[in-house]
Amino acid sequence: MSIEVRLLGPVELRGEDGPVDPGPAKRRATLAVLALEVNRPVTLNRLTDLLWGDEPPASAVANIRNHVAALRRTLGDRIVSRQASYQMNLAPHELDVTEFHRLAELGRAALAGGDASRAEPALDAALRLWRGAAGHGLPRGAGLDVLLAGLEADRLRVLEDLTEARLDLGYAGELVPVLRDHLGAHPLRERAWAQLMLALYRAGDLAAALSAYRQAQATLQAQLGVDPGSELVDLHVAMLERAPRLDPWARQLLRRNRPAIGEVPRELPPDPVFLTGHADEIAAVLAAARPAAGERTPAAVVVHGPPGSGKSALVTRAGHRLADTFPDGQIFAVAGAGVTAADLLGRALRALGVPPGEVPEQADERIGRYRSLLAARRVLIVVDGATTDDQVRPLIPAASGSALLVTSREPLLVGEGVPHVALAAPDRIIGGRCSGRTQ
Repeated sequence: MSIEVRLLGPVELRGEDGPVDPGPAKRRATLAVLALEVNRPVTLNRLTDLLWGDEPPASAVANIRNHVAALRRTLGDRIVSRQASYQMNLAPHELDVTEFHRLAELGRAALAGGDASRAEPALDAALRLWRGAAGHGLPRGAGLDVLLAGLEADRLRVLEDLTEARLDLGYAGELVPVLRDHLGAHPLRERAWAQLMLALYRAGDLAAALSAYRQAQATLQAQLGVDPGSELVDLHVAMLERAPRLDPWARQLLRRNRPAIGEVPRELPPDPVFLTGHADEIAAVLAAARPAAGERTPAAVVVHGPPGSGKSALVTRAGHRLADTFPDGQIFAVAGAGVTAADLLGRALRALGVPPGEVPEQADERIGRYRSLLAARRVLIVVDGATTDDQVRPLIPAASGSALLVTSREPLLVGEGVPHVALAAPDRIIGGRCSGRTQ
C-alpha cells in the first residue's frame, strides 16, 4: 500500500488512491506527532502533553483514540497499538522529514569533505521538500510547537549550508539578495552575516562587506547585548587585511586538509520556544562561551540553580545561538549521579566519530584523545545535570576554539576563572548574571 506523510509545510497525507483529508486540526496534529516520532512508541501521556500542554480536556485520551482510529483507515497497520502507546511505522521514502534529513546529511558530509559541487544539489533538494512552515495550520501553543521549531532550526542550518556550498562554487552577487532576505527574517544568525560579508567581498564590494559587519554588530548589541563572535571578528579583520584565505579556492583547500573523523554531531535538543525571560543570564552564557578575538583561554561556564529554575532550557537556548560559532559540532551529554568523567569522555569521543571499539579504556588516554580531537576543531560541549566537580573538569577544552557549558544544582569548582551563572527558583530571579569568578 502506497503511503506518504508530509509535514514540511501544511500537513498532508496521501494514500493508495491519492490525497486524503487528514481531518480536523487535532487529528492532523496527532498525525504530525506520530510521524515526528516515527518508528518509536509514543505514550498516551506524551501525546496528551504534545497536543494540549498543561491543560488537557478530560476527554483527551478518548479523543486521541478516536483520531488514531480514523487515521488507521488510511494508514492501516502502519499504526501499531502498544500498551498505553501508539507507534507509526514508515519507510524512509514515506515521510518527507526523513528524506529531508537524509539529503541534508549527504550534503553536509560532502561539504565537510570539500566537495561543494556534490554538496550543492543534495542540500538544494533537501530544501525543495519544504512547502511552507513546518506543520503550517496546526493548532499552536502545545508541546508540539517545540518539535516543529526544531525542524525550522534544521531548515535554517541547511539553508546556510547550501549558501556555503554556493559561495565555494563561486557564486557571490547572486547570493546577496537571498542572504539579505534571510537576515531580515532571522537577524541574529551570525553565520549568515558572515556569509553576506563574504558574498559582498567576493563580488568586489568591500565597503558593503564592512558595512554589513557594522550592521551585524549593531543588531547583536541591540537585541542581545553582546558583541559579534570570533568568527565574525576574524572575518572582519581578514577583509581589512585582504587576506588570501578569503579566496574561494583557498577556502576549499583549507577544508579538504582539515582533520575529520565521522559526521559532525548536532545533538542539541530542540530550541525551547516557550523559554521566556533570563535575557541577562543567556547573554552571560554567550559572552563566556565566545572568547574575545585573540584570547587563548578556553571557554567554559557553569549554570547552576535549584530544580525547576530552567537550567537545561537556558543552556539549550544558548547552545542554539552558539551553533554557528562552533561549526564542528555540538555535543549534548547527560551527567547525573553515578556518571563518571570517563563515561562523559567516552560519550564525547563517540560523538566526535571515534568507533566504540577504539575508545581508550584508561581515563587519562581518553582525556588525551579528547584534547587532540578538539585541538583542530571548534566544538560546543554541553553537560546537563553535573553533580560533582570531577565529573566535568577533564572536559574543559585545553585550547581555545571549543567551549563547555555545564548545568548543576550547586556551584562547581571546575577550574580557575570559570564563570558561573546563577538561576533562582521559578518566578524569583536573584542572581542570574555571570560572576566572572570560580565559586
